[in-house]
Amino acid sequence: MLRQFQVDDLQVSFNGEKVLNHLSFEVFPGEMLAIIGPNGAGKSTLLKVILGMIHPQGGAVRMESDKRKAVIGYVPQSRTIDEETPIQAKDFVSLGLPAKIVPWLSQKERVTVKKAMMMTESLHLAKKPIGRLSGGERQRVFVAQAMVRHPDVLLLDESTANLDPNAQEQMMQLVQRLCKNQGITVLFICHDLHMVKEYSDRVLFMSRRHYETGSTDEVLSGKALEWLYHSTDDEKPKKTGLFREQRDRVTDHLF
Repeated sequence: MLRQFQVDDLQVSFNGEKVLNHLSFEVFPGEMLAIIGPNGAGKSTLLKVILGMIHPQGGAVRMESDKRKAVIGYVPQSRTIDEETPIQAKDFVSLGLPAKIVPWLSQKERVTVKKAMMMTESLHLAKKPIGRLSGGERQRVFVAQAMVRHPDVLLLDESTANLDPNAQEQMMQLVQRLCKNQGITVLFICHDLHMVKEYSDRVLFMSRRHYETGSTDEVLSGKALEWLYHSTDDEKPKKTGLFREQRDRVTDHLF
C-alpha cells in the first residue's frame, strides 16, 4: 500500500513553452483525486511524468510504498483496436504482467490474470476477442490489465470519455470499489463534473498558470468553478488557497 505520494515543484516545458509551471500537491493513500481543467493545462503530461515517460526540467515525484518500489497501473485516454483483432481479452490482460523470456504463462500468472478479471467483473469476457467488445466492456478489460501487477496507484486518463452515461457510471463505480476495497490510490482526469463530484475525494484544478487543490465541495462550488474556468490567468491572484480561510472554511471574498 502507498504510504506517501508527493508532487514537488514540477516544471515541464516543450519548445520553450511551460506546460507544468511549479506544480506541487500531495495525494493521500487510498483516495480518489480528480484532475480537472481546460484543454492544454498539462493534465495528461502530469500523468506521464508520474509514469516516468516524461522527465521534468525541475521538481520531482516522490512515492513510498510498503513494497520495494511503488507500482503504477495506467489506463490511457484511448486505444485504437481494430474490430478484427483476434487476441482474446484474457491474453490482452496478461500483457500487463512483467516482461519475461518465455512466451507462455505460469500457473501463478494465470491465477493472477483470473483474479484481475474477477476484480473488474470482466471474467465472463475472458475468451472474447478484444476487438468485438463494447466500449464499456473494453474499458473493464483495460482496467484489469492495469491491475495484474497489484498497483499502489491507478492513473486514469479520461477513461470514461467515449462511453455512454450508463457505462460511465459503471466504470467509475468499479474504480471506486477497487480504490476502497484494495487500498489503491486513484488519480483520474475527467471533464464530467458530475462524475468528479460523485466519485472524487479531492480535486486538483490545473491551468497553465494556476493550480488549486481542495475538497470536492471547495473546488466545485459554483463561484469557484465560474472563476476558475472563465477568468483569465491575468485576473487570477498569484497565490494558492483561493477558496479557503486558514481554518478550511469556504470563502467567496475573492469573487
